[in-house]
Amino acid sequence: MKFVHVATRTRDLDAALAFYEALGMTLSRTSELTKGKATLAFIEPPEGNFAIELVYNWGRDDAYEGGERFGHFAFDVEDIEALLPKLTAAGGTVLREPYLLEGTGPQIAFVADPDGNQIELIRR
Repeated sequence: MKFVHVATRTRDLDAALAFYEALGMTLSRTSELTKGKATLAFIEPPEGNFAIELVYNWGRDDAYEGGERFGHFAFDVEDIEALLPKLTAAGGTVLREPYLLEGTGPQIAFVADPDGNQIELIRR
């Protein structure tokens, strides 16, 4: 398993990118979710050992509340279907069954830990 990113929502993607670039991180990739109506921008430190996913929800320009702003932790895993029963047995809750992001991949699923924190599982 590899920790890959943490997601947070932003109302001003350009300002957020400028801040993290000043911190020494660089934009590694972006994608547009036409169905989800959002822009995703991944920024990484020079070591490239994790990323912050900045999520801009189109048309959402007002401030997010603290709990609404945080998105999720994300992990690359080998087998989502085999892992889900183990996580539910350990007190987790499946929030979204495995599906292909935007209908084409990668396969992802979301679970909540016992405290309600969202965890994205990714099989590339």
